[in-house]
Amino acid sequence: MPTGYAKKLEILNEILEKLSKKTDLQIPVIVEGKKDVSALRRLGIRAETICIKNAGKVLVDCLDDVEAEEVILLVDFDDYGVTLAKNIILYLEGRGVKVNHVFWRQIKNIVKRDVKDIEGLPSYLEKLKKHVGSIS
Repeated sequence: MPTGYAKKLEILNEILEKLSKKTDLQIPVIVEGKKDVSALRRLGIRAETICIKNAGKVLVDCLDDVEAEEVILLVDFDDYGVTLAKNIILYLEGRGVKVNHVFWRQIKNIVKRDVKDIEGLPSYLEKLKKHVGSIS
């Protein structure tokens, strides 16, 4: 029977694998900053990214530049990220852009309070792997 760590690791790996396949379809990922892009690369996600904080623009201007029919939302998991996600979803869906926030919600539900941002995911996965390795 898998431990809590093993189960979290298994679920996170499944989510990331599905995310990778989805982004292979050329669906851009909205993140907050450049460190989030680096974290996704370390996790094997090679998607086109849209950084909303490092663009030197206000949020609405960044979102107005989105030309895709669908985007994947991966902002931070803290209170600010939750509010930001709601605002992005409302704004983009109001413009007819489909906002996929399923991956964000799934990851957020798994990491709970252990990880507050996207850039913390790679180290969190490493910690889970170490815990699982020390148990086996």
